[in-house]
Formats: sequence, structure tokens, C-alpha cells
Amino acid sequence: MENVKDRISALRTEMKRSGLSAYLIPSSDPHMGEYVPDYWQARKYFSGFTGSAGTLAVLHNRCGLWTDGRYFIQAEQQLAGSGIDLFRMGTVGVPTPAEFLAQSLQKGDVAGFDGRMLSAANVQTLKEKFQEKGIEIRSVDLITALWNDRPLPPATEVYLHGDEYAGLSCAQKLDQVRAGLKKNGASCQIYARLECVAWLCNIRASDIAYNPMPVSYAAVFENRAVLFLDEERLQGGVREYLEKNGVILKRYDEIGSFLKDLNGDTTVLVDPDGINYELYRTLEENPHCTVKEGPDLVINLKAVKNKTEILNFRTAHVRDGCAMVEFCVELEKRLKRGDPVTECTVCDLLREARARQKNNRGESFGTIAAYRENAAMMHYAPKPGTCKKLERGGLLLIDSGGQYLEGSTDITRTFALGPVTDEEKKHYTWVLKAHIALASAVFLEGTTGGNIDMVCRGQIQKHGIDYRCGTGHGVGMFGSVHEGPQSIRTKNDVVLRSGMNITNEPGIYEEGKHGIRTENMMQITDAMSNEYGHFLRFEILTCFPIDKEPILPELLTKDEIAWLNEYHSRVYRTLSPLLSGEELTWLRQKTLPLIVK
Repeated sequence: MENVKDRISALRTEMKRSGLSAYLIPSSDPHMGEYVPDYWQARKYFSGFTGSAGTLAVLHNRCGLWTDGRYFIQAEQQLAGSGIDLFRMGTVGVPTPAEFLAQSLQKGDVAGFDGRMLSAANVQTLKEKFQEKGIEIRSVDLITALWNDRPLPPATEVYLHGDEYAGLSCAQKLDQVRAGLKKNGASCQIYARLECVAWLCNIRASDIAYNPMPVSYAAVFENRAVLFLDEERLQGGVREYLEKNGVILKRYDEIGSFLKDLNGDTTVLVDPDGINYELYRTLEENPHCTVKEGPDLVINLKAVKNKTEILNFRTAHVRDGCAMVEFCVELEKRLKRGDPVTECTVCDLLREARARQKNNRGESFGTIAAYRENAAMMHYAPKPGTCKKLERGGLLLIDSGGQYLEGSTDITRTFALGPVTDEEKKHYTWVLKAHIALASAVFLEGTTGGNIDMVCRGQIQKHGIDYRCGTGHGVGMFGSVHEGPQSIRTKNDVVLRSGMNITNEPGIYEEGKHGIRTENMMQITDAMSNEYGHFLRFEILTCFPIDKEPILPELLTKDEIAWLNEYHSRVYRTLSPLLSGEELTWLRQKTLPLIVK
């Protein structure tokens, strides 16, 4: 922890020199991304905490780090001895970072941050919390001068994601955006979210770990579109495609000056959550621009998959199911032979199995292979040297996914590697019941993710247990594994629409014991229409068996058993023509009907 303490000390010296009483370092980049390139991993550098979500607040006499329930155990371990206090977000009585600073600072104090790393909405929240106490804010970069061995910014080759996968050309997508601008009384929208720029322009790259997107910005106007991306990065044919579809190229670092120099009356539709504070402030300070807050048009457009995307997603999941079968056969063979197998071995075998599938472009996130008590940490990441060795007993949780040209996948299965406890069986069965409850739901059009969350979560809560995360999230089209705006969580108010996809992943996590999760990806589709309205349902995309060994069949209803047997029958019908030999034998065994004796 000495490095962390030294870095915090150096930051405090710089804060004092700059007249700051506090400095905020979020887990973000200028594009408000979840997966942050090493170049922008300042929170990790100054705190030592490696989780994907968290905010560090440094005062002269105290430090705090905020993270959510996925990382409580991990953060407690990694912050030990650092002098940084852990604030467990979502826990009763725990203030937000803004509330904490408002309580800790005095009138006239100045709280600093790099405005490129906070969204305009985040800064507005700070202003509101600070206003009553007279606390000031200042956007200032203290990181660059202190981070001597900082990695280089990402700049990988940019290639096309063909229309045969995307379903719509870039020009067609621009037409949809312009229709949205007209509807909202605006003449322009700026896109900073990388998944939005990639989807809009039908381009991909490898700038972000697990996310096939280039670091870039885009601006769409009534009669032109601009992509801010260094031209020397473009693979052959990309420049011509963009020009043909009406997109002008400018360098990545020109975005600030471009917005500053906009002239003519321009009404810019801005989603404060999707643009960093520096760009927002530049627009506000331009006398020719009128900032109109409203929805991110691309976020909403890409959330509803078109027919081509839906067909491609099904293909991606079939390929992913074949890779999972191949992986499981190899894992079981090694365990039976008594070979040394660790959590890291699991990650390697899965990555190799997916790489052998057609059109695979790597993993959609770092595989979570968590054995026994490690699975209680929802986002546990096995490391060589410390990863756990697998034995012939207990539960192994594997949360993984692949990137394919046809779409991104995300699947979690919990496997019994041998004998398991009665408590593990009971919890496993409760999670399965919750999963089936959501998968079987039929609901009226207009239902939100928040409305439907309790259909699943209630199956766990009735036993006096809860999981500290959402029940499901949207997934991108060969994009990010977490893409909104739809999700299934208590506070999500986005209406679920036919064509959206969403995951179904309830779980039970008992610290020091075990973690259990069962996850499938689902497509929202039409169910029926009658005098009560139009109803929707879920179609399951994930194509891989659910382990029957840990199930207590007596806890399942006849309908739940019928659901499981029908799911397994469909998995077998879909995958069996593509498999042979021991993989086909394995699949046949794992998809046999569950029979209650």
C-alpha cells in the first residue's frame, strides 16, 4: 500500500498548490464508458482498487472510495492498509460522494475534478449539493502531471462492421437520427458514448478491452455528420464507406475546438448523462448554441434490434453454445484424469473454445470463474498464482461471454463438480425458480424494467435473501455487454419494447460459502393482443444446458419442471446437428428430462 499512500500524498500536495480542498476521481473516461482503457484508469492508479465501478474522493485529512454491492468484498480486501475508507453504496446511512463532500467541506472550499471524466449530469448533482453551503467547483486536470508512467492512449485499427450484420447502413441510421432531431425540435446531437458512435457509423476497433469500439466522437446535423477519429487508423475501405454514407472525418482531438467554433443558430439536443462536462460547458459557452436537454437518440435506436440483428444474435448464441459444450467436455475430462485444474485454467479453456468458432472476435468481458467461496464475490477475477484449484466437489460459477460479428453473448452457469451441501442445493433451486419465473413472464406493453424486477427478485426475497445487483441488462450488437437504456432493476423506468434484448440473472451470494447465478439472454417479443391490450413475452437466446445435478426437484412445481425440460429439449434440437462424438454424447446426457421420483 506504500505506492497508494505515496500517490495520495503527491495528489494532496498538488491539491494544496491548486487551492483545492477535495479532488474527485471517478471510474470513467471522456466517453462515460464502463470498461476504461488503461490510459484513463486514474482511480485504480491512486486507490489500488481494481473493480470496474467506484469513485475516489481525496480530502486533506481523509480519503473515501465508493463502490456497489458487486465489489464490497473485493474493495475491503484491496483497500486494507491504504488509509482509504470504503463506502458501501446502496447501504442504509451511507452518503453519496456528493453528499459526503457537502458534509465535509466548508463555505468557500473548492472541490476539483477533471471535467472530461464526469458527465454533465454528475456535475449538476455536485452543484446542487454544494449550492447551499457555498462550496465551489473547478474542472482541473491534476492527474497528468502526477502519473509519470501513464500508458499511451488506445489507437487500434478501425474496420467496418458490414451492413449484412448491422442490418442498416450508416446513412439509414443517420436518417433515423435526423428524424429524431426534428421530432425533438433540435438541429444537432453530439455522441460521446463509444457504443453509440460505433453502432451509428458501423465501425469497430479494439481500443477497449472486450468492447470492439474505437475511441471517437460523432456529431449529427440536419445536413451533415462528423466523425472525430484519426484517419490514419482506418482500415482499407472504411474512409470510402463513410464518405459514401455522408460522414466527414476530423481528428479525435478536434472535438473541443469544433464545438467552440460552431456558428449559426444551432439547437443541440444533449443527454447530460452521455456527454462529459467539458464538452457540455463548451456548448453552453458558445453564443450560437442553444443546449436542449433530452434523450440520446442513438441509445434508444440501437436498443431495439432490427430483424437482421435479431437473426444474427440467434446465430451468435448457437455458436457460443457449441463453444460452451466443447469447453465442458474438456474440463470434465481433465478433472476425471486428476489433472491440476484451476479457475485460471477455466478462463483459458473457455477463451480457446470460443476462438475456434466462426466469426469470434474474443471475449465480451473477462471470464468470472469462481470456485466455492470465491463465487460470493459477484465480479471476482481469478489471477495466476492466487486462483483456486478445482476439486471433485462444491460449486463452480462461470460467467462469460463472446464477441462475434453476429452479436455479443453473456451466459452464467453454476456447476456441481461433485457432492454439494443441502444448503447449496436449496439455494441453487431457489435461484432456478427465480430465473424460470422471469423467463416465463407475459406482460402488458408499457411495462418497465422496474415493474418486472420483483417477478424474479421476489422469488429470492421471500426467503429473506437478496442480491445486490440488477436482475438483467441489455447487451450490444457486437458492442458492449452492458448496453441500456433497458435493464431489469428496481429503479429502471425504461419501457420494455419488442426487439430489445435483456439478461435474466438472479443469484444468491453467501460470503465465505458460495455464490450461485443462472443467466440467459432473452429477446423481448410479441405475445398476444386482445381487449386488454398488447402483451409481450421473452424468447430465450442462450443455448446451453442448465446443470441439473444441484437441483432439489421436490422444490419445483410441475410447470417449472416442464419449462426446464422444454428448454433442454430445444437446446438439444438446436445444437445436436452441429456436434458429434463426445460433445454430442455430453449434450444428450445434460439435456435429458428432469424426472421427479
